[in-house]
Amino acid sequence: MSTPRFDLVDVVQTLRKRQRILIIVSVVTIVLGGIFFAIGRKYYKAEATFLMSNPLYTDRSNLFQDGQIQFVDYFAGDDDVDRLMTLAESDTIIYDVAKKQKLDAAWGLDLSNPKQAHKLRETFKDNYKAVRNEYNSCTIYYTDIDPERATNVANQCVSSMETIFTSYYMGQRNKALASIDTKISQLNSNIDSLTDSLASLRSRYSIYDLVSPNRKNLVSTSIKSNGSADFGKALELVQNLEAVKDKMVIDKAQYLSLRNQYAASIDTQNVHLMHVISHAKVPGKPKGLGLILTLIVAGMIGFFFTSVYILITTYYKALVAVER
Repeated sequence: MSTPRFDLVDVVQTLRKRQRILIIVSVVTIVLGGIFFAIGRKYYKAEATFLMSNPLYTDRSNLFQDGQIQFVDYFAGDDDVDRLMTLAESDTIIYDVAKKQKLDAAWGLDLSNPKQAHKLRETFKDNYKAVRNEYNSCTIYYTDIDPERATNVANQCVSSMETIFTSYYMGQRNKALASIDTKISQLNSNIDSLTDSLASLRSRYSIYDLVSPNRKNLVSTSIKSNGSADFGKALELVQNLEAVKDKMVIDKAQYLSLRNQYAASIDTQNVHLMHVISHAKVPGKPKGLGLILTLIVAGMIGFFFTSVYILITTYYKALVAVER
């Protein structure tokens, strides 16, 4: 028993004979494709691209370099971008953006309910994507049925990341500043106490000469005695207290200078760690295939499956006829 011949010529001839069915089905699928496109839910994708600056660029040690000047790249390196991407994909960003953009109300969810909060988190992650691009730039994508909400969420993600990332670095600098303020307060208290003690000694023993001891170098000076039996001891006490006070005053001046330097690097209004290259704009058209491509694809799908069906049934009929 031989199998029926069914080559390319036979395929073409078979399809030509059944072209009416092919055309009808293709037109029907095109119409169905247009209907589904018209009534189907459309999703809009918004994107925002930004660069991160080097957090150390505005650090005190780089703004006020006392020694050899070191070059500091203005833009962040790989490690900082890695940290930023970790933050971008964290729940901190998700819930912060969800609260500020009121996504819970938009989706009919209650953040106080753990199950609904988890559903919001998963829904957000399905629509959200953070990508690290070449040259360490980053792009935020967000998809939503509302084009304006998609735009607002994408921009809010960038804003929240900058706020949280900046607050971390500024928080560390503020802690250092608070520590310096505490030390200055302690020095002020000690200096006031030494000033009171020195004033009391000078008044008691009538020592009004300028006493400024130099412990590292030999300094010879002559101070006239007031005739008191304890004048020598009093003079030594004055010198000792003056030495301690002078050192504390010098330390206080250094701490005040250091404080001013730290304060200059904590200007949150002018220090920005994110530089937006392109803000998210309202998408003009939904993502995916447009109307024309949808119709073309629908027609091709109808034509393809109808052709397969015609060829299979024709070949099967020919095979049955040969067997008989």
